[in-house]
Amino acid sequence: MPGTHVELILNCRWLLPVAPVNEAVEHAGVAIDNGRIVAVGPIDALFERFAPNRIVDLGHHAVLPGLVNAHGHAAMTLLRGSAEDKPLQAWLTDDIWPLETAHVSPDFVQTGTELALAEMISFGTTCFSDMYFFPEVVARCAKQVGMRAQIAFPVIKFPNAWCQDTDEGFHKGLALHDDFRNEPLVTIAFGPHSAYTVTDADLERTLMYSEELGLLVQTHLHENQAEVAEAHERLGHSWITHLHERGMLNPSLQAVHMTQVTEAEIELIAEHDVQVVQCPHSNLKLACGICPTEDFHAAGVNVALGTDGAASNNTLDLFAEARLAALLAKHTTGNASAGSSQQLLYRATLGGAKALGMDAETGSLEVGKSADIIAVDLDNAAFFPMYDPISAIIHGAAGASVSHVWVAGQCLYDDRTFTTLAVDDLKSRVRNWQSRIRDGRRSNR
Repeated sequence: MPGTHVELILNCRWLLPVAPVNEAVEHAGVAIDNGRIVAVGPIDALFERFAPNRIVDLGHHAVLPGLVNAHGHAAMTLLRGSAEDKPLQAWLTDDIWPLETAHVSPDFVQTGTELALAEMISFGTTCFSDMYFFPEVVARCAKQVGMRAQIAFPVIKFPNAWCQDTDEGFHKGLALHDDFRNEPLVTIAFGPHSAYTVTDADLERTLMYSEELGLLVQTHLHENQAEVAEAHERLGHSWITHLHERGMLNPSLQAVHMTQVTEAEIELIAEHDVQVVQCPHSNLKLACGICPTEDFHAAGVNVALGTDGAASNNTLDLFAEARLAALLAKHTTGNASAGSSQQLLYRATLGGAKALGMDAETGSLEVGKSADIIAVDLDNAAFFPMYDPISAIIHGAAGASVSHVWVAGQCLYDDRTFTTLAVDDLKSRVRNWQSRIRDGRRSNR
């Protein structure tokens, strides 16, 4: 008897499903139809059961869920390398904010976001969270390219290129939510920049709308010691306590960075099921500190991974974040078993999806989920010999070895070729922006 028709079967050397069991399986595959995973298992059994339109043979690849970059500022790729070797406050006030004031526009965001999407796709990211100006442009880019995204529209008390005040920002952000309400790949969230750049009234308004509409909230929180010290000086307690007093600590909150926390604050975060997003490269580069991920993990807190923006990283390689996070966990605890490869693979995939409220849809290779899948080519010297595919993926050069990317069954990266991005045109536009930004800096000296 002929098998059940499906659109595609991926035939791979190694399968890393992440869930329900986070182990590598040899000679397995994934059957895909209508953009969803319909079966996962031994490849011989899949061929007996299904009749695919197409087979992609990945005989020396690992196939795994697409990575979830749980925090970033995509358009800031255009500021990559523009401000180096400075602490956070000086980096922001002396360089980044003046550059944004001079240059941020819909066209800036369009080009910078497309560049970020190309970079993330090439490194195996299928879902990203973004917090930046002109979020409607970012949302359109994600939809056009075929990426899954959470777009957290900015809430900040300072006038900016996108809105003159928070009233206008809320109006535009809620309209954006209405526009994308039925879009399967793009969800809208609130993005209050930080507790120190948002008024109490706007924090409370964010909470009210979040509860009414069922939307998530992402914010920078306890990024460095100076921020926390300022809170104690101004308020007599931390920003975490400040948010707690306003009801902001809840399962809808995604707290980004969290490098400076006490044991009591970790317990408070755990008690209210707050999601934590670690950005290790950015935090180290800006000398902000290290998120105590193992303490959060021990308390039962879900920890996701983010790259932050390319201006403070300087890459959007989430595999590199996973490796650094593993090494930091081992170093800070003095325990070589901390930050295991399985744990970091989970954080980079299903943990990130959980933080963004998308774990029922993506983050693992399970029947019924969206076919958000990547393939990593293990046929090079950096992966020989192969004893443990998960360890090889986390501690090897996996980002540079991504060969295929699918989102909802659509192939965005086919044997290292982009299918939804015109990369040559994009590079030309990026070079034009580089010239404008460089010339503007020279004229201001």
